[in-house]
Amino acid sequence: MEISLREFKEKFYIGLLDIHWKHWTALGVASHVKPEKTRIIDLEPLIISTLTIGLKDKRLLSSSIEWLIKNGEWINLSRLKRIVKTFSEQLPGLRGPTFYPEILELFVDTYNKNARYKIKFGKIDLYKEEENVIKEYKYFFNNFKMRYVATGPKLQIPSLIQLLLRNVFGVDARTEILIYLLAIESGNSNSIAKEIFYNQKNIYTILERWSHAQMVTKLSGNKTASYSLSRRNELIHAIGLKEIPNYLNWTRTFLFFDRLAKALSIPPWSDDEYLLSSLFRDLFNESKSIGKFLNINIPDPDHYPGKQYFSPFALGILGILKNLTRNG
Repeated sequence: MEISLREFKEKFYIGLLDIHWKHWTALGVASHVKPEKTRIIDLEPLIISTLTIGLKDKRLLSSSIEWLIKNGEWINLSRLKRIVKTFSEQLPGLRGPTFYPEILELFVDTYNKNARYKIKFGKIDLYKEEENVIKEYKYFFNNFKMRYVATGPKLQIPSLIQLLLRNVFGVDARTEILIYLLAIESGNSNSIAKEIFYNQKNIYTILERWSHAQMVTKLSGNKTASYSLSRRNELIHAIGLKEIPNYLNWTRTFLFFDRLAKALSIPPWSDDEYLLSSLFRDLFNESKSIGKFLNINIPDPDHYPGKQYFSPFALGILGILKNLTRNG
């Protein structure tokens, strides 16, 4: 089966934006989209991804910013900054970063009315078209107006377990550690830190304290200890759930999609199936990892020479998007 570049672009952006709408609707943004109910929503990567692709749907961008202005107390700023650094890394085979930290600075500086915090990053050299993107964001922020389409989150929605646990444990690493152990069931401090984007030493300290309190069971290994919840099922019921919603690493998933979105929007990649096929090969391992979580097979590039890889990979990505936008 073949798919044209034009058709792929259209379906890709529709699917990607629909995922964002589902998540923000679940958080409390008014829309006609059904909210995400079956997968755990992760606030910080959702914020960065929305700011990354926001110019593709300014109503989405405006609605999400309104939610953030009203509900900023839910955000873990230190984790947000760590994720921004990941999104700002240079993408192999594509010039410039996926996300420009200045966009986040613009948001914080513009709406930090009470001077509660500041976010600053080192400047990144920009190409001319990237400077134009920043100018467009500046114009958007300078002309932003509240439309009163966002409310606070309803913590009883299973997909908002992150915010529910932050309401109990506070807005710090404990919440993401607990979600990891509930969903993945066991891990060491290093693997957990990489998965949830926190400092490894901090994760280790928390796990050791939980071990002394017998909240987790510690199993010593050859190099590092592994931890699992001592009473996982009891804890699930204690927080009012029958089961844990489906888990997906949204930081890596959104980063993957946003890298594709950038390639599809800037020349020469945006109009060249051969260059895109080359980029697809660079992103194969990331796509394979995401597909594995969803039981979707991404075709191996070794079986498709040159630009013949475009259609098989593109169709695989649309399959992932269809899975993630499916109503549940």
